[in-house]
Amino acid sequence: MIDLEKTHLTKKQFEILKMRIAGKSLSEIARELHTTRANVSSIAKTAEENIRKSKNTLKLIEMIDWPIKIEAKAGSNVYEISEKVFHEADVKKIKISHDYSEIVRLITKVLGTSGLRRRKALKDFIIFVSGDGRVEVF
Repeated sequence: MIDLEKTHLTKKQFEILKMRIAGKSLSEIARELHTTRANVSSIAKTAEENIRKSKNTLKLIEMIDWPIKIEAKAGSNVYEISEKVFHEADVKKIKISHDYSEIVRLITKVLGTSGLRRRKALKDFIIFVSGDGRVEVF
């Protein structure tokens, strides 16, 4: 039996996620649990957010000792930040596993369409580079 006390999920969240993974619709789950579809949807979204935050926490802990950390503020030009990544990697003699356009795409993916306008970031972000050249945008 899974001890949910050791997770970031409630019993109800876990139950609903299992049912969703099994292919049940929100309406079917609501009927089974004698609640509304809106309630099931809300619980599922909260569970998914808890999972996303847990994954991000693990990712951040993994990257904490990576040799390159570039903090970009809102208003930064993503192309200039990409150039800075390669410059820092050259200084530390790290071969990056991506090319310039791939770095820009990684940044764009993390910022999303609402976080980027005309090459400018609309929110802060951090780029980490590992000793073996892996790049993560957070």
